[in-house]
Amino acid sequence: MFNKLAKTTFLMALVAAALVFTGCDEEEIAEAPAAEQVDLAQTEDLFAQPVQPNPLTTDPNAVVVRVNGEEITRGEIQEVMDAAMRQAGGQVPPQQLQQMQAQMYQRIRDDLITKKLMDAAIAAANVVVSEEDLAAAMDDIRSNVPPGQDLETSLAAAGTTLEELTANVKEQLATRQFLESKTEGITEATEAEAREFYDANPDRFKKPESVTASHILITTAETDTEEAKAEKKANLEKIRTDINAGTVTFEDAATANSDCPSKAQGGSLGTFGKGQMVPEFEIAAFTQDIDEVGDVVETQFGYHIIKVSKRDEAGVVSFEESEEQIMAFLTGQKKQEAVTAFIKSLRDSATIEVVSEQ
Repeated sequence: MFNKLAKTTFLMALVAAALVFTGCDEEEIAEAPAAEQVDLAQTEDLFAQPVQPNPLTTDPNAVVVRVNGEEITRGEIQEVMDAAMRQAGGQVPPQQLQQMQAQMYQRIRDDLITKKLMDAAIAAANVVVSEEDLAAAMDDIRSNVPPGQDLETSLAAAGTTLEELTANVKEQLATRQFLESKTEGITEATEAEAREFYDANPDRFKKPESVTASHILITTAETDTEEAKAEKKANLEKIRTDINAGTVTFEDAATANSDCPSKAQGGSLGTFGKGQMVPEFEIAAFTQDIDEVGDVVETQFGYHIIKVSKRDEAGVVSFEESEEQIMAFLTGQKKQEAVTAFIKSLRDSATIEVVSEQ
């Protein structure tokens, strides 16, 4: 049986397709890299109403499928399902997650079949991950640990260990190394192919109007009295006055006073387009003058003051701006097709016995 961390990490990308509801089947290209978006406020944990137990799950030791004689059990499938459900919990309502379970179960089962076949193929190819590559990958992971935390403590909180993580990273490096060997003959996309794609997909290169903005939020609650709300609004008005008087910078005021997680970035919400923020906030952000600290805005989250640092009008990204990104996208598409064909060949030549559909 795979260890929990390895299974979850390897399969999460494969399972993600079952959790996407936007209708986009291909990677968006042609847009400038989006700045990290920050919620206007921390919202209630959707799992305050827990997802009900999966009705498909009975005996965790029951064999669901055999792959070349190796067994996959309900328990293995459920482990990955549970991790996928937790990851989706901040994005998908619990009721919708409940409806997705049967679809997710079948997809995860198929992904585990693929992993069994891939593990065997990698072992047969005797793929060796160098200590240098492994050390570099682990260093990269450590460099992304938030300030004030250490990797071992974070892993312990997640219920795993450094040894398990290292083994998992080594497995992922071996998989990548193996799949790269299957795409060595793939030629890079050409400028002509990129131009053809650009001309055939004009809608992909439309750039909507957007703003880059920061805000300071003072949250309100349903239980707040009118007096309490008035006091919070007055406090924010005072902060706005101090900023406009030059007593304090917007960034420092946000760090010291904002109730939004964006305060860690001086209130920055990055760049966003229309339809991404609640209406009252959007109207203010798209009508304020650049570098103006606007009047207090009330939304469902509380009271905000907003500072817009940049506004980009709607337009079209030129071929010259997007050429390199298109070529990378098309090259990646070719490699993905080669990997998909290889995995299909593994499945076609394997003995896969489905013992139970559920």
